[in-house]
Amino acid sequence: MTRQAKRPLVLGVTGGSGSGKSRLASFIKEGLGGRAAVVCQDWYYRNNEGTLGADREALNFDHPRALETPLCVKQLDALLAGRTVQAPVYDYATHARRAETREVAPQPLIIVEGLFVLHEPALRRRLDLSVFIEVPDDMRLLRRVRRDSVERRVDLEETLRLYERFVRPMHQRFIAPSSKHATWRWPQLEEERFKARLLSLIKKKLVLT
Repeated sequence: MTRQAKRPLVLGVTGGSGSGKSRLASFIKEGLGGRAAVVCQDWYYRNNEGTLGADREALNFDHPRALETPLCVKQLDALLAGRTVQAPVYDYATHARRAETREVAPQPLIIVEGLFVLHEPALRRRLDLSVFIEVPDDMRLLRRVRRDSVERRVDLEETLRLYERFVRPMHQRFIAPSSKHATWRWPQLEEERFKARLLSLIKKKLVLT
């Protein structure tokens, strides 16, 4: 029986904000010629449309409760059963879910990437392999500053406020401890070598080599 006729292989990719989760997921997908589907936890942020003033400033997007994890798990299960899903699209500028959705079709490899992939037991149980990307705090902060400025229209002062109030303490409370569940803890100094080894291993498991 071929892998396509079996349950897909599920890879979890996690690490702190700015660690390079999305880049690693994209690298693997491209290395497999597109034969991978990516499910991003960020898609499942709860709808905060209409939240204003002090309430908006108090939104903590670095706490597991900010995400609708049951929906993420439900859609992951659908992909594992061979069904296409309509995943939500989150607007970081308005903190609301958009009306449109993104179609995700099942593939031999499903990559689940996000901050809390290894923190959430329901997601962790569905993983076959997992990677925790370890990047120094200062480097992750620099990457977040660049990303927020270019992609999310957030100025430097706001990025630093969020980092001090939410990002750093939530990383220490939830994300860093979850690394103990990882198949591999990836020190980024070995980036290219590790990426090549990981891709080779996945290809072998998928019988795609």
